[in-house]
Amino acid sequence: MSSDSNAATVTEAGRPGSSYSDGPAWHAFGLSRAAYHVIPRRTLQSMPVEWQARFVALMGEARQVLPDEAFPEYQVIRIEGGKYASDPNRRYRHAAPFPLRPAGAEQASTAQPLAGAFVNTDIQFEQARR
Repeated sequence: MSSDSNAATVTEAGRPGSSYSDGPAWHAFGLSRAAYHVIPRRTLQSMPVEWQARFVALMGEARQVLPDEAFPEYQVIRIEGGKYASDPNRRYRHAAPFPLRPAGAEQASTAQPLAGAFVNTDIQFEQARR
């Protein structure tokens, strides 16, 4: 194992309590090999306004402290079963917001808050090209 791979597990100066390969985001991805977490605009706009404001503020803070190359442009294409699929969230202007769950309603496991929107572009792109 090289010293470079060990360096990623060390807490970086200026980022107290954070570690690139052992922080909350690292653990939220779990054992997946996904390189991205995708959130549809419709999902973001369906959140309570306070959450939207916090999200936008956090992204603004991230853009202030991270280099420009941390925010490249992307185009998202929905793939299901290795094939291109229609994306119902694409037409966000003509769709209603997602309804909130009623208080006390049974919900999916909260152990994986990012579950369901992982994207591993290398594998899915190769499958889609077939």
